[in-house]
Amino acid sequence: MSKKNGKNGLRALADPSLLEPYDPDDKDILHVVIETPKGCRNKYAFDPEHEIFALKKVLPAGMAFPYDFGFIPSTEGEDGDPLDVLVLMDEPAFAGCLLKCRIIGVIKGEQSDGKKYETTAS
Repeated sequence: MSKKNGKNGLRALADPSLLEPYDPDDKDILHVVIETPKGCRNKYAFDPEHEIFALKKVLPAGMAFPYDFGFIPSTEGEDGDPLDVLVLMDEPAFAGCLLKCRIIGVIKGEQSDGKKYETTAS
């Protein structure tokens, strides 16, 4: 992973995936980093190698993310990526925004060989 610094020796963006997963003052509150905002057709993902939020794909016309989509920093799912989160808010956030969130439910998804997911809600 490249960690090149700018002209002044400072990095342009910190790696949000390294933040603490919980609020230090309230362990019932999760930190969530938004990757793709509600209502957006563009799917963004944090690219740790380049330390930016990069466009991953564009949804077809007429489709958009119904909720803010992001990840819990300093976590790792079975696929090696941080755990995914859907955030229910009235207004969309923006890519890279850190939110303090409370869990209201969990969906467990397992990816099969054919890139299809099996889900269980609780």
